[in-house]
Amino acid sequence: MQDEITDDELLHLMKEQFEKICFGDLDYLEGTCLANFAQAVRAGYDGYKETDGYGEYSKFDEEKRWDYELYFETLKALCWE
Repeated sequence: MQDEITDDELLHLMKEQFEKICFGDLDYLEGTCLANFAQAVRAGYDGYKETDGYGEYSKFDEEKRWDYELYFETLKALCWE
């Protein structure tokens, strides 16, 4: 990230994503979360400075997460019909 971010900011971001988004998958952390964030930082994003790296990834998350309504409808169809 071209020394644009402090170690503490990077560690906060990595720990949060490792636990909440990657669920312990280091390859996913490196290949997705860190790659997207690094690209944003290199492009000039500096909003992480205000938050010390916490809560930043959702601003760059490009992967579609599960949809509660779709999940519930599928679960209902499988279990109750």
